[in-house]
Amino acid sequence: MRNFFLVRNRLELHYLRLLVLSLILPTLLVGGCLYYLIFYLLAEQIGIPEAVVEQLSPVVQKVNIFLMVSIPILFLILISIGIFLSRRLAGPIERLENELDGIVTGNLMSRRLKVRKGDELKPMVDSVNILLDKIEKK
Repeated sequence: MRNFFLVRNRLELHYLRLLVLSLILPTLLVGGCLYYLIFYLLAEQIGIPEAVVEQLSPVVQKVNIFLMVSIPILFLILISIGIFLSRRLAGPIERLENELDGIVTGNLMSRRLKVRKGDELKPMVDSVNILLDKIEKK
């Protein structure tokens, strides 16, 4: 059973950083552009009278409150997705590295690498196991 750590190693932290930046930066950019477009350019181009601005002010305040509540929730969801994906990417590599270290430091050439079902590293692990077989036979 795994222990839960937010980020366990440097590789996972690297993947997490890349994923979170690739999710959050576009969200902020698009959201900021839409907000600017709707509330600034539209009001400036149309030349909204003050009476209409007073009517729109509560709507703008509600939109601001909605954004202040929804954006942190969206960020938490995106960060959770980033953590999940970084574990999916970095976890198998970390396990492989640990097993290889165990083989090298313990001089256990008879030991073979194992991977989980459906792991993308299976072809590489199979090749390493074949290499270990050849080394053991010599």
